[in-house]
Amino acid sequence: MFYLTPQERWFVSGLVVIFIAGAFVQLTFKRDIAPVRWAHAAREFKIDINTARADQLQMLPGIGAKLARRIVEYRSANGPFKSLEGLREVQGITAKRLAHIKGLISL
Repeated sequence: MFYLTPQERWFVSGLVVIFIAGAFVQLTFKRDIAPVRWAHAAREFKIDINTARADQLQMLPGIGAKLARRIVEYRSANGPFKSLEGLREVQGITAKRLAHIKGLISL
């Protein structure tokens, strides 16, 4: 094992065991994992439809590249949205889709 003495092998093996045990405790008991914290924070984050770029709008569920481009083009041609319901004027935004993303957007 990389030309280690028997004592060094025991030391390295002990460190590995401690690391694995710590990871086990972290995952089993704490359940405080960074992606989970990020997901909770992301739910509180809302996308401003009057300032968002097309790539930012694509982060919304059900909004692809074409629909995001249509939203930006509509906003450029008609000015900022005055209400969330005004988003329905964009071709491709149905009542169902708007209801699905309503909690994720703001003005």
